[in-house]
Amino acid sequence: MRLPDELAPRALAYFSQILGRDLEDVTDLASLPAHDLLRLADLLPDGVLPALVSLLKGAGPGVFEKLLGDHEEENRSLSDRFFARYRDLVLEAIEDQEFNPLEAWLPPEACQDLAFLSSRQTFFLRQEIVHINEWMARHFGLGPYLPGSQLEAWNDLWSFLTRP
Repeated sequence: MRLPDELAPRALAYFSQILGRDLEDVTDLASLPAHDLLRLADLLPDGVLPALVSLLKGAGPGVFEKLLGDHEEENRSLSDRFFARYRDLVLEAIEDQEFNPLEAWLPPEACQDLAFLSSRQTFFLRQEIVHINEWMARHFGLGPYLPGSQLEAWNDLWSFLTRP
């Protein structure tokens, strides 16, 4: 869902007020360091969080990924809290049973960042094998895996991504 253009200035004014700094356009928002974006997300009420996500996704490649926290330890809890809140909002809005959480929360392009990937191991291991099979086959040509073999799938993914 994209934020209508006429609402962007009001959202930016609200975000400016929360952060105590002027954000005149989306490029100002996009140029914030990961910590400031995550702090802003943490301070926003749930109903406004989609507006922030919409603006960040429309700000160009790589901006939304700042919400991963640039893998700095101080950002980890903020990033985890953001993704937990956002996931709940997204899942609440999705009624389709075909939703694959791996597609939403483990983008394949982010898997090249091994620090990020290792931080998502617990999440990966909790997924249903049907979702793992679909995701692994689509993005890495791996699988299929038998029910209960989440750890084997994880190990194969790790080996695939770290091969020479």
